Amino acid sequence: MQMALSLSALFVVSAVVAGVVAWVVMGDELRSRLYDDARVQAEALAAELSRGGPEELRRQIGTIAAFGEDHGTLYAFVPAAGSAPVGNMALSQPFSGPRQLEAGRDMVLAHDPGDQQGEIYFAWGLRTPAGWVVVARDSQWITDSQEVLVQSIAWGLGVALVATVLLAFAIGRRDARRVAEINRVLASVAQGDLAARYLEDARATGDDLSEVASGLNRMLERLQTNVERLAQVSADIAHDLRSPLTRLRLRLQPQALRDGLPEDTRAAIAASLESLDAIAASFDAILQLSQIETGNMALEACPADLRDIARDVHEMLLPVAEESGHGLELSLPQVPVRAEVNAELVSQALVNLIDNALRHTPPGTRIDFGLAQENGRVRLSVCDNGPGIPAQERDKVTQRFYRLDRSRNRPGTGLGLSLVAAIARLHGGQLELTDNAPGLCAHIRL
Repeated sequence: MQMALSLSALFVVSAVVAGVVAWVVMGDELRSRLYDDARVQAEALAAELSRGGPEELRRQIGTIAAFGEDHGTLYAFVPAAGSAPVGNMALSQPFSGPRQLEAGRDMVLAHDPGDQQGEIYFAWGLRTPAGWVVVARDSQWITDSQEVLVQSIAWGLGVALVATVLLAFAIGRRDARRVAEINRVLASVAQGDLAARYLEDARATGDDLSEVASGLNRMLERLQTNVERLAQVSADIAHDLRSPLTRLRLRLQPQALRDGLPEDTRAAIAASLESLDAIAASFDAILQLSQIETGNMALEACPADLRDIARDVHEMLLPVAEESGHGLELSLPQVPVRAEVNAELVSQALVNLIDNALRHTPPGTRIDFGLAQENGRVRLSVCDNGPGIPAQERDKVTQRFYRLDRSRNRPGTGLGLSLVAAIARLHGGQLELTDNAPGLCAHIRL
């Protein structure tokens, strides 16, 4: 619509400018023609003066002036010998060549000096041995012609403007719908639906927007192919490696239960089993993350009271927090908070956030776990007063395998926050990390 209004305004301005130019050019052309007409008549009277003398010219001017009661053309003969001037105008001073005269200032009408006061005339004077011959044409022709021009332009501009506005709005609405469809496709892709496409055939209209849409579809096709290939490679690697790891665990676990096994050997086997479990958990996270990001995992949402999910997670992790010396406080609203969610995935996201806080904050840290509604949306928050995450690192920690601990000596895979962000996007929401001053707040907005 903004484009339609802009084009309409541009059209109006262009038409007005063209009208002003036409008005000025027409005025100049008509003035030139009036001067030419006055000159031709003055030359004809001068020729008559040469043939018939002053008396004949006096008689002819008197006859013409008697019939020219509309004052459209004025005539004057000012004798050089001092005789009385003749004609239907009295000049303040005779002249030669073209001159613009104003009635009441440069001349007066002979029969009615007060009439046509201020009227503009375009005159031509000729000096002859017998005196001055002056013919003047009034400007009414110019005024009438310019009025006709203005009215014609106004009517034409009005009709054209209405047609232009209607056409511009029609095109604007059509393009607005197409832009909205493109935005819908981009929003779907941002939420993980890589199969979303702009459905309009670029050959339907062939305009620039169709070309953009066609290019967008080609880009999305390439993106989907590359992401699916990458995700499939990750999933294949994780799946292929998980099987031998499972077999290895099944072989090691009975060894840890053997009688008479030295304690250091038993401890080494237990540590190996722990590492195998961590690796298996990483592979599970990779598989799940790949399924979400490629759109292969259906949301399977159903109505749920998010307070129940939060209570279950709090009850499950409270002993773990107490054992590690952390405080885990739950804050819930009094009224139900219902939403269409996959309860299992939301629980997993909350567990990941709390587990992340437990892993990366020292004992004695307070972790506040809460749920709130704001502006029609749901906010699940996990906040701590630990060391936090630098502002420049917050966007990076949601990437796969990114860890603040570059040495990777601390436990963890670097997939926890990536999985939380993917689960939030699957629900049409987002993960937001903010400063808790001190500490970090992780908000899942749904």
